[in-house]
Amino acid sequence: MNGNRVMTLVLTLACVCLLTIGFVAGIARPAESAKPAPRLTTDEQKFLDSIDGDYAWDLADRLSSLPYSYLGEVVPGSPEDLQTAGYVADEMRTLGLMDVTVESFNLVNWDYRSASLEILSPDVPSKDVRTRSMANSPSTPNGQSVEGNLAYVGMGRAQDYEQVPGGVEGKVVLIDRSVVMYYTTPAVREAAYRGAIAALIHNMWRDPAAINVDVAHNNIPTLSISGNDAMYLKDLLLHGDVRVRLAVDNRINENAQAHAVYGMIRGSEYPDEYVVLEGHMDHWWSGANDDNGGLAASLAVAKAILDTGITPKRTFVFMALSGHESGTGGTKDSHWDWGLGGYYFMNVLHPEWASKVVGSFISDGGGVAADWMFIETTPEIGGLLKRAAFDARVQDLMVPIVFTPVSSFDSWGFYMAGVPTSTAYYGALSGIVEEAYYHTDLSGMNLIHPEYLQKDASFRGLAAFRLAQASILPYELGETSKEVREAVYKLLDKVPEADLSALLMSLNGFETAAKKLQSYVDKLKNPTKPEITALNAQLLSVINAVNPVLWDQDVGVENPYPGWCSVSKFDTYTNDMPLLDAAVEALKSGDAGTALRNLEGVVTMGWGEHVSYQVWLDCVWLFNGTPYLNWATDHLPWVTNIHQEYSSIKAKMKIVGADYSAEVTSISAKLGLLYGKLGVTAMDVKLAFDEGTILLALA
Repeated sequence: MNGNRVMTLVLTLACVCLLTIGFVAGIARPAESAKPAPRLTTDEQKFLDSIDGDYAWDLADRLSSLPYSYLGEVVPGSPEDLQTAGYVADEMRTLGLMDVTVESFNLVNWDYRSASLEILSPDVPSKDVRTRSMANSPSTPNGQSVEGNLAYVGMGRAQDYEQVPGGVEGKVVLIDRSVVMYYTTPAVREAAYRGAIAALIHNMWRDPAAINVDVAHNNIPTLSISGNDAMYLKDLLLHGDVRVRLAVDNRINENAQAHAVYGMIRGSEYPDEYVVLEGHMDHWWSGANDDNGGLAASLAVAKAILDTGITPKRTFVFMALSGHESGTGGTKDSHWDWGLGGYYFMNVLHPEWASKVVGSFISDGGGVAADWMFIETTPEIGGLLKRAAFDARVQDLMVPIVFTPVSSFDSWGFYMAGVPTSTAYYGALSGIVEEAYYHTDLSGMNLIHPEYLQKDASFRGLAAFRLAQASILPYELGETSKEVREAVYKLLDKVPEADLSALLMSLNGFETAAKKLQSYVDKLKNPTKPEITALNAQLLSVINAVNPVLWDQDVGVENPYPGWCSVSKFDTYTNDMPLLDAAVEALKSGDAGTALRNLEGVVTMGWGEHVSYQVWLDCVWLFNGTPYLNWATDHLPWVTNIHQEYSSIKAKMKIVGADYSAEVTSISAKLGLLYGKLGVTAMDVKLAFDEGTILLALA
């Protein structure tokens, strides 16, 4: 799971409350619901009764207890990666899955060797400061130790560095990992820009005794320490200088092999149409809650189908992918270095599966005690998922929330391929249990509960089972065009001058064709197997055509730093264009303060306003400029560079009667460029839906 992934659980608790109100209107707990009791077929009830939560817990425990270093850690492309792939493959064969296959794909692998941190002064009683380097951290020279005075820099913003007496050149900085600078890259690169030799990070959102590890795209050695040790160091700094010695020894292997494992239950009627259940098998530390539980729940579904003896109409594929947590395609300098398993499998190893996979159901973090089951999905299977959540009685244990879009879980790689996909993940208010231990050395099987594993398996299994047993695929194509239409209307509400009439006409044509096809399907009497096969192939081809143009990765609309969420291809325009226009109008009237507040809302400026221009350029290159964008390829919005204008306005505010005409001209030109880019985006989406309309007419 990616700590952003998405609506990060701790960082969006306020949003969660709104989501609960907005999305759960029809999926309330039984005592609050007027809905009828779940309706299950005999086979569905038999299947659900056979799901074994204890088996899932036992498998998750075994996966979390493999005898590897760092509490059982599995880094993509490592020897442990290959060994775990073999272990999962053996488990699949033991269950009775057919055609069990292990495949590999190339990525850049991070090989952690060692890290150490020692307090040299003041002379205090010996203290063991536990530490690990952040993933992909540079090593100290030749892995040998370096020394420096410690400087506490808060969140690591430019203004924080400027408050350090004497600056940070030659020093080791201590940074509080924050919301705005969450993945540490801007904060640490700002430290490097100012001459720091290394960085210590602690994550305020984790248990204070825990060490958190994530990927860090930093250019100086970066160590993670616990909150307790960070507090100890801060206390020492209150009484004078603190000097530390540290060493980091990492290796980067640019030709490593990560793995994908899958096994099948062959379908009896439509064996070339696949229903996929997946969980990733690589993980930080033990991986109990990310994602051994989700993988184990997937195989519990396989066990239940085989135990019942029910033969599905379509082929079930049970999949475990590596490359989720770290590693990258082509270079260590790409920001988009997680979620690679789904991307490589569907878009590089098996692009032909786009015409075979009729739905994929992924779990990330399954088994934790949760108040909410968040279910991200592509639009056409949202109704299927809502009904499955209710009929699997998810509401007895937690509140299911079904919503779009999918974000940067493994499901994104399936989305890129145009495949219907969803991911279930979990959130809890009670102690924020999952988030407090996420990617830490304190994550263990004590966080995993059989009843929650069983509910994960029941929900995803029932949705997958129904898709597998349906004759004609139950896609709701109108929901797909509705997704775009709502985003367009939102844009037009903020930017009424935009001309999107051609796109709206295209959406009208698609919806008309979809209604005609649905009417045809409703009137079908006893269709033959060849007719059903041809119709389903055409339906899937429509989804293949239109789904990949729905969303981009969010680079600052809903979350400040890229990679946590995805947004409509129009949302960045909706965000930026009114802000640029308002800034121009404010400057024309001499109101520089209002102009600055508007520019601070432009994407990338949530963190960008807090770093130097050179650091902003470095960070933007990482996520938007490198040729190795991996699964962000063709799914990144246009980034408007207004950092220099922002800095210039801020400087001129100190001058009475300052002239802002240069900034007005520059920002106006960039707003004009956005109108042009919007036209290109609208045309791309229009052409995809035109293709979908043609395919619907042929169905």
